[in-house]
Amino acid sequence: GYARLGQLDEGWQWIMIALTNARAVGDRAVEVRALNVYGAIALERGGIDEATYFFNRVQAEAMEAGDLSTLGRCANNLGIIANMRGDYAHAVGAYTMALAAYQRAGLDRGVAETHHNLGIVYRDQSDFTEAMRAADNAVEQAERLEDIALQAQALAGRAEIRVASGEPELALREAERAIALHRKLGDQVRETEDLRIFAGALAEVGRTEEAEATLRKVIGRAGEHMRPLLAATARRDLAHLLARDTRLDEAREAGCQARDTFDRLGARVEVEKLDAFLSNIDLVLRVNLD
Repeated sequence: GYARLGQLDEGWQWIMIALTNARAVGDRAVEVRALNVYGAIALERGGIDEATYFFNRVQAEAMEAGDLSTLGRCANNLGIIANMRGDYAHAVGAYTMALAAYQRAGLDRGVAETHHNLGIVYRDQSDFTEAMRAADNAVEQAERLEDIALQAQALAGRAEIRVASGEPELALREAERAIALHRKLGDQVRETEDLRIFAGALAEVGRTEEAEATLRKVIGRAGEHMRPLLAATARRDLAHLLARDTRLDEAREAGCQARDTFDRLGARVEVEKLDAFLSNIDLVLRVNLD
């Protein structure tokens, strides 16, 4: 709960208490689940190698114990890491494992979350047909479950696919709905993530000043919530927005900041894309000087 609210230090403290108590009474099931949350907090803080170690360890133990719920969560988390590293085949494989585990356990919420994650990995490969199919599944299942938090998450995911596939007007409407739902729930972290997607749609419809102001707000709030990946993603988006506005020096600064964080997080594909982006900016700047 603390981690979702952006209070990672408090979340970390409670997980350590849970681990200590679980080990003291020999409750292996609770210990394994606590280790999974430990890994999730490590991932949010930017410790991708530490998170991978814990997720792999917990996944093996969950498989041995037949704990399908924890197995699904670990597989989803490992899929997120694989996607950050640009290993899309591994990411899809991990999500497929998560789907199977959740379906066997009858955990519909986990199934919907996994479809949402599949939409992200297909979107990152520019396979918008499969991305939209997965996102539609996530939204439909969330609505059927009447789970407001899940509906908001799924709508935000579908909105970002619409931005990437050239449907910014629809993206604006869905992002606004996601923001309203997360605001109703008091989930400031997820609301901040929605605002980044909303900013992307604003930029695509030509509302660049609003988009820039929104992205700067997201960067500030991501820092407050200790979300380095979100901050880096917003800075990347801001860099592209500034470049389109021919504010190249500012774009370069934002791009370099985003690249440094992505590099620290192990998001290899984002680093490669930003390297190409920054090289293009440097080339233009040199031509302008000449």
